[in-house]
Amino acid sequence: MKIIKRMHNLQEAKIIVGFLNAHGIDAELMDGAINAVLPVVTGGVRIAVPVAQEAEALTLLANAESGGAALDDGDQE
Repeated sequence: MKIIKRMHNLQEAKIIVGFLNAHGIDAELMDGAINAVLPVVTGGVRIAVPVAQEAEALTLLANAESGGAALDDGDQE
């Protein structure tokens, strides 16, 4: 597994993992349980993906941050 992102907000991290999972990426939260109790002390929640899916995950996140993932090609009317 490769850490691709670190977040201080557990809920946002869960949304990102869900987004990646919905796009076929086997993303996982690391440190989620301890972060719920001590979010600042732990340095945040890490999001990890398999090394083979790292590039695809980073591309998906970059597209989402730029608004490019708002609609998939099949969703346009």
